[in-house]
Amino acid sequence: MKVTTEGLRIEGAKLEGENPLPMFRNSQRHREVTDNGSLTPEHKLHMGENTGERYLPYRIQDRYSRKRETIELKTIVLENDKLRAVFLPEYGGRLYSLQEKSSGRELLYRNPVFQPANLAILNAWFSGGIEWNIGHLGHTFTTCSPVHAAKLGDDEGNEFLRIYEYERCKNLFWHIDFHLPPGAEQLGVYVRIVNDQDAAVPMYWWTNTAVPETERARVFSGTGEVIYIDPTQKGYGADRLPYLPAVPEADVSYPMAFPYASEYFFQTPVSERSPWEAVAYKDGHLFYERSTSMLRYRKMFCWGAHVGGRRWCDFLAKPGEGYYIEVQAGLAPTQLHGIEMPADSEWEFTQLIGGLDGADLQQVYQESWEEARSYVEGRIADALSEEDVYAAHEKYRALAGKVPEEMLHAGSGWGALERVRRAHEGGRGDGRVREIPRGFIFADATLGVQQQPWLALLREGELLAHHVDEVPASWMIQDEWMDMLSASVRRSSLGGGAGESSPTWNAYLHYGVMLYEQRRESEAIEAWEASVSLAPSAWAYRNLAVAMRQQGNFERALSYYEQAYAVADAFPDRAFVEEYLGLLIQHKEFERAWGIYESLPPAFYASDRIQIIVGAAALELGHDAFMEKLFATEFAVIREGETLIIELWYAYNAKKLAVQQGVELTKERIEEAKVLFPPPSPIDFRTIG
Repeated sequence: MKVTTEGLRIEGAKLEGENPLPMFRNSQRHREVTDNGSLTPEHKLHMGENTGERYLPYRIQDRYSRKRETIELKTIVLENDKLRAVFLPEYGGRLYSLQEKSSGRELLYRNPVFQPANLAILNAWFSGGIEWNIGHLGHTFTTCSPVHAAKLGDDEGNEFLRIYEYERCKNLFWHIDFHLPPGAEQLGVYVRIVNDQDAAVPMYWWTNTAVPETERARVFSGTGEVIYIDPTQKGYGADRLPYLPAVPEADVSYPMAFPYASEYFFQTPVSERSPWEAVAYKDGHLFYERSTSMLRYRKMFCWGAHVGGRRWCDFLAKPGEGYYIEVQAGLAPTQLHGIEMPADSEWEFTQLIGGLDGADLQQVYQESWEEARSYVEGRIADALSEEDVYAAHEKYRALAGKVPEEMLHAGSGWGALERVRRAHEGGRGDGRVREIPRGFIFADATLGVQQQPWLALLREGELLAHHVDEVPASWMIQDEWMDMLSASVRRSSLGGGAGESSPTWNAYLHYGVMLYEQRRESEAIEAWEASVSLAPSAWAYRNLAVAMRQQGNFERALSYYEQAYAVADAFPDRAFVEEYLGLLIQHKEFERAWGIYESLPPAFYASDRIQIIVGAAALELGHDAFMEKLFATEFAVIREGETLIIELWYAYNAKKLAVQQGVELTKERIEEAKVLFPPPSPIDFRTIG
């Protein structure tokens, strides 16, 4: 019933900036999903739809290291007489900690460090607590970005917390209200998503809750029917817990029974009005969460007992202190199932999260998972009935339209820009203004450098030029802004009369980015060519290189990267180098790549990603000292599932074997190296195999 702000001193490595280059969506809007033959037509319905990678208009957050020091994070604390909840408004509003006051027990997995790693849509992500994922498949766009946070009061005078943002990829508004009224033993989480556009949009929501992983931690939900990962088929399967064909001898309701990183999705039936999930521990403690019916599906994720999974846990925290599993709740049967949010609609649901003690261990750990599940379900119903969930939901939804009373933290300026745009557009034609949805405040004070070019376009009718050496302030893909920019470029190109200015190089640059994101490739290329004809820039040449690379035109792509270098007399950012070297390595231009690597300035030379990319050239050219150093380095930017360094390790040792045996390097030597030379710990992030 009380909301305060505090500081958290923690060992960590903060983000150091963003990649300035636009990363375009996957050319395939949908993903091809394979299965082992056990999925029904109903299971397959909408699977893979609208799940191709998307990044814009956001920028990739790939600038961080593993050089930790004591840092201070801003926190917002919501507490009552029973629970204390700690949130990180600078990092997506992550619920960092949920602690029982009477016992001091932490209900979540609370990471002892803050360590970004490459697992989210935009790269940077950190483990622990509860993450709120909206918009698109994966850890959400704002998981390592600030969100707005405000204090409000309910009708009884109790304070509650609201976090909210304007989501720019799908152009949605969302807020989450957190409630802890006096005596409440569960944290109330009310989610509201608003699509006030005239068109439906692909949607996504998963609440990801990290809880401690122990050998006897056992997972339960309202059904045993699951869709699971089948690594033997590199796809999915459907079966019933606790035994799955992929791990036939193991009861996988115990996540530690998995020999590899894995997950399964509980297929909650439509008849279940209040879905739930729980984790039981050997001391009789139960962690549980329960929701209204819209948040229908549940999931378990674990890193598994494999050496690579253990390595990931250590990598994300500290050795021996990073073991967790995730119990998740979502809107669709799996995270690869596409759903659409209708035009001009609002979605809302409530979750309640808590813990209870005194579970009967004989019941929890009995061999029959179904009977154990039934017992756990009964314990949860005693603590939090279906009626309790819906009573809380009705109370919370009545407060959804309340205006934030006291701002505690400022998020991005994009909501304010959208408010200004709507007001400006509403002054035309019929004069009606489409308001920002009720319950949100986006203040003018949040408008900053990133929004300034678009404010100029709105107010002056053109995107003002800046020097070609300057990093473009931000990217934009929203249709309304594209219409404005298109009209500006067309009007200026036609020479509308005295006082009319010519299109600027960066107007064509941004217009090309918008076109390419819409897969209008030829028009985008024309726009970028127009941009370089006005003022040659590394930014436009790089985009032309990306277009040529995707067309399979290696020579032209290479030429454009070289023109980007020439026009700036250097690469403006290390991201250019990463892409250029990657292209050379892809086409086996090893000597050329190595020569460029050796000529790099120190700031680029030491880049994790550049070191990894150029490893293939070092292997081919026999730079053994470089390779030995590479294999001993703990890189910050390793991607989940990435095997490039391990493949280099096997190839490096296979090459040595071939020399020792006086034979050619063949696939057989590589297979022999896989047996004789297990990867060293710093590079072993395999999650399967």
